[in-house]
Amino acid sequence: MKPRANDPSTRGGRAPRIHFGYFVILAMVLGNFLPISMGLSCAGIFYPPLSEALGVDKGVLGYYSTVLWTSALVVLPFTGKLMNGGSARTCLTLGSCLTTAAFLLLWNLHYLWQFYVAAALVGASVTIFVFLAPSTLANRWFAKRAGFWLGVIMAFTGIGGVVWSTVGGMLIEQIGWSSTYLVFAVLSACTIPTSFLLTASYPADKGLQPWGAEEAEPEAGESPGTTAATAPNAGQSPAAATSGPVKHAAPDGVSAAQALRMPAFALICLICFGINMGMQTYFLMPSYASTLQVVALVPLLGSFASSATMAGQTVGKLALGAVGGRWPFKSFMAALAMGMIAVVGLGLFAESAAVFVGSALLFGAFYALTNVMMPLYTRRFFGDRDYATIYSRVSMVASISNAAGAFIWGTLVSVTGNFLFMYVGAFAIMVGTALCVVLLYREGRKKGSFKGPHQGDEVTEVLTR
Repeated sequence: MKPRANDPSTRGGRAPRIHFGYFVILAMVLGNFLPISMGLSCAGIFYPPLSEALGVDKGVLGYYSTVLWTSALVVLPFTGKLMNGGSARTCLTLGSCLTTAAFLLLWNLHYLWQFYVAAALVGASVTIFVFLAPSTLANRWFAKRAGFWLGVIMAFTGIGGVVWSTVGGMLIEQIGWSSTYLVFAVLSACTIPTSFLLTASYPADKGLQPWGAEEAEPEAGESPGTTAATAPNAGQSPAAATSGPVKHAAPDGVSAAQALRMPAFALICLICFGINMGMQTYFLMPSYASTLQVVALVPLLGSFASSATMAGQTVGKLALGAVGGRWPFKSFMAALAMGMIAVVGLGLFAESAAVFVGSALLFGAFYALTNVMMPLYTRRFFGDRDYATIYSRVSMVASISNAAGAFIWGTLVSVTGNFLFMYVGAFAIMVGTALCVVLLYREGRKKGSFKGPHQGDEVTEVLTR
């Protein structure tokens, strides 16, 4: 089909061969597949050789995760403001540079404090590539299928985790841990030019409108008259929306100051806290597997389970990205139910290798919730006006929860000597999270409970799906 001359996603009436939004997606995919997955998901493969090289216990190295998420918590308000009012190109390029610097520091590692500084640098990069850029830029650049592209971007953290954990483990055996960090640094550096060249903050910066802006139908829960995609200033920066010969209205939604006082914001934060607390049990799964009798028959059970969770996470993110926007309530509850089934299987029936790996696979669907459904819920309730600033606050809760979860679950296992209590606690947290989702649904049903792009009775429709 030939593009129409009046298609608003074209430049000067002539359709570009490839919409620039796809390049923005590619930049974020590469950022999550290379530096983020290597710095976030592959840290554990270095613990054994580093423990020997530095003469410290592996448990001390485990504080890498706590330092990483604490760093993310501290940095989030600043990166949120930069993403909302500054340059997305600067944000993504900075993220690539920070992770590259972290790997270079680890390549020349001599002291434990260097290890923790590197963790802090990776944590700062995580706020950009994981928490802020995917949801913000996917919604800016795509009037249609933004949720799908968000799922695709986030799926590559899981794909990268599987790929680079395997490749990294082989490299450590062949060339040593130091040279492996150098390889990771080179790969991470490859995303610096892609982040700089393939990123723009708004479609208007390239003389475009969001992809599919003219054909986009109002998504479930959006007012039929004006959607975030078809608003007069769709795809434009705040400055562009108020300058030039044509004056445009401000983006739809509430201010950050208003959002922080709303019950829906508190519920979204509680949901985010619960998901991330439960997620942290994943990192103890290999240690749990090593205590089971069945490991004598299946020595690589822990590795199989970790890979299964990453595979489940990847599929889960793609699925939630595809259907979460249409059925946000049902999609969330389905993934949450899979997480509950998973922890029951892991806690009570783990001596069966098939059940253990199958439960780990289901747990991946629960693992996928935070980076897909939390951005979606935030935008549904509060709109686009101060989305990046509001979501940075939600992400701060995720950082607190991740840091706390890593400490609490590890301490619980150490004190009790039993992993069952960890899974009982995770199940209880999931039940509480489900209750918060129901309360959020009821909050959404209250007519006029918020003044974002989804007003009145329309929100009832979207959150009951």
